[in-house]
Amino acid sequence: MAAALAADEVQPLDIQNLAINDSTFNRLLTRLALKTWGRLYKSDGFCSPISRKKIVKTGPYVHLTEAATMRYIAENTSIPVPRVHCAFAHKGRSFIVMERIHGEEIPAAWNRLGEEGRAKIFAQLKGMIEEMRFLEPPPGTGVQSCVGGSLYDSRMNRNETRFGPFATIQDFHIWLRKGFRSTDRTQSSNLESSEEKQLEEMEAMQDGPWPHPVFTHADLNPSNILVRGEEVVGIIDWEFAGWYPHYWEYTSAWFGNLVRTGWQDCLSRFLETFPAEFEMEKTRNKWWGEF
Repeated sequence: MAAALAADEVQPLDIQNLAINDSTFNRLLTRLALKTWGRLYKSDGFCSPISRKKIVKTGPYVHLTEAATMRYIAENTSIPVPRVHCAFAHKGRSFIVMERIHGEEIPAAWNRLGEEGRAKIFAQLKGMIEEMRFLEPPPGTGVQSCVGGSLYDSRMNRNETRFGPFATIQDFHIWLRKGFRSTDRTQSSNLESSEEKQLEEMEAMQDGPWPHPVFTHADLNPSNILVRGEEVVGIIDWEFAGWYPHYWEYTSAWFGNLVRTGWQDCLSRFLETFPAEFEMEKTRNKWWGEF
């Protein structure tokens, strides 16, 4: 069995330890702002602006781990992320008050940028990803959040709201394939020989030795990258982020943008590609995919 804790086992610990600038005043002001000034602005999903400079993220799937992640990235890299003003939990719901970065999402800026501007943007993104790759995982780090806790990915086809942490990358892989073993004939008896071969190769690679995990945003879709002119001014939406296998940034960006084929074609301009791991993930997605 994969060495993972159930989400409800890690949630209370995460909530207790991850509050930032939590005070009665900040709690009251945040909730008051949402009911008053927040109504003057248009919300975007779970994010509600409360002024020109601040935005509040709250909702059933928002977790304080995201606030801890943004603070971790801000303290250890030069990657532009929203500054977290405060973060707290109230009646089972998390609230993150953060900087409101003003910029265009890449799709809105695409035509204006032109090829030269896009090349500059991709060069900046490549440098930012390399910075993340230089972050050293603490000893014994498996697949986990920046604080060693559970992870979240809305694309996962699972009953759990959150998942992990996993002691090893191999445990994570076993969880992804729902415990499948090719030696279990009851699970593979109806497969064609070519399918059996694909699954055996996937399993062998997943269970094999792996380098240490790397810190990963895990949701690099073009709407999560903000630009101003030809400068990247913000990488946002860090709720999926954590320590993952080295290939996960690329494959999660590729499979997470199935309807954005143009963006898929751009990934190699700022992300390292992993052809063998991509084929492994292609097989995994075919049988246990998120989509």
